[in-house]
Amino acid sequence: MERAYEFKYALEFAHQAVENEKMKEDKILILDFMLDVIKEDLKYDFLTNIFYREEYFDRGIRIPPPFPYSYYDETEKKISIFERKIGIKNVDLAKECVLVFPWHRGRMRESIKNIGSNEFRYDKYNHKAFYFSPVNICFIYNGKHSITAGVGFKKGCIEAPEYDVTGLFKHVYTDGVYWYNSHNNQKFEDELLDFRIGIIYELSKLKYQIEKGLE
Repeated sequence: MERAYEFKYALEFAHQAVENEKMKEDKILILDFMLDVIKEDLKYDFLTNIFYREEYFDRGIRIPPPFPYSYYDETEKKISIFERKIGIKNVDLAKECVLVFPWHRGRMRESIKNIGSNEFRYDKYNHKAFYFSPVNICFIYNGKHSITAGVGFKKGCIEAPEYDVTGLFKHVYTDGVYWYNSHNNQKFEDELLDFRIGIIYELSKLKYQIEKGLE
């Protein structure tokens, strides 16, 4: 429940800023600041798990993507988030919010030595990821250890198919623990991967509404 409170307080901060600030630019500035800081916190927290936990801590465990695969609109039509592909995103490992979960100590050591002494080389057959806009999160599902080294050394780029998740905004919300259908408040089967992803999602939704004049 502690995470739910942290989610609640972060959203309170954001909504107070939106209510009290008169200028649209100031509202966006504050939301962008929060988004940038929380993404940095999230990125390195996931990446450093391998140092703080027992060996093989995540072997065989499925890490769900940061957002629900699909959702239901007001007519109960099921829609996949992968229907809204924008194109191919060139992801700069030094600058973007890259969520990666290294888990094998030996592979991690080899990747640190390799990338630390050489340039990062993108391998389209090994480095696999999704990029989600406009929340600007890159989720890695293959090539985790070399990409982790690239992020740590701030080297290199990868390519990832880019998907627009604004379709979720009207139909899905989160309380920092679960995802819910906005039309009937039913919980989604998959839990939220991390409460900070929930904050990023809700702040991105709020920013989108301000930019579109929907608040």
